[in-house]
Amino acid sequence: MRERLSDLENAGAQLIAVDPHEAWPAKHFLREVGIIDAGDVRYPLLLDPAQVVSAAYGVTSQMRIHTELSNRPTTFIIDCDGVIRYERRAKTFSDRPTPDEILAELQKLR
Repeated sequence: MRERLSDLENAGAQLIAVDPHEAWPAKHFLREVGIIDAGDVRYPLLLDPAQVVSAAYGVTSQMRIHTELSNRPTTFIIDCDGVIRYERRAKTFSDRPTPDEILAELQKLR
């Protein structure tokens, strides 16, 4: 998604990521995916180790990812009024919509 961030912004969307971990595993994951410093993330990244946000959106279902339990990756499109307009709950860690799929869903909302 980060490579297509400008496309998402041009479609009127803002990308926000929620990570259910403490800061150190989140920083480790960012390094694994090629982001050297957390300051290089160009979108809001909310750390949610108490899983308050995850619980509010009903995504605290656990699955084994690598060597630990984590929340099932879920993608939402939420409109300006806070209404969920799109939701995709992953079946595996890599089961996520592509940027093109997200952009197509955003297009439907216009």
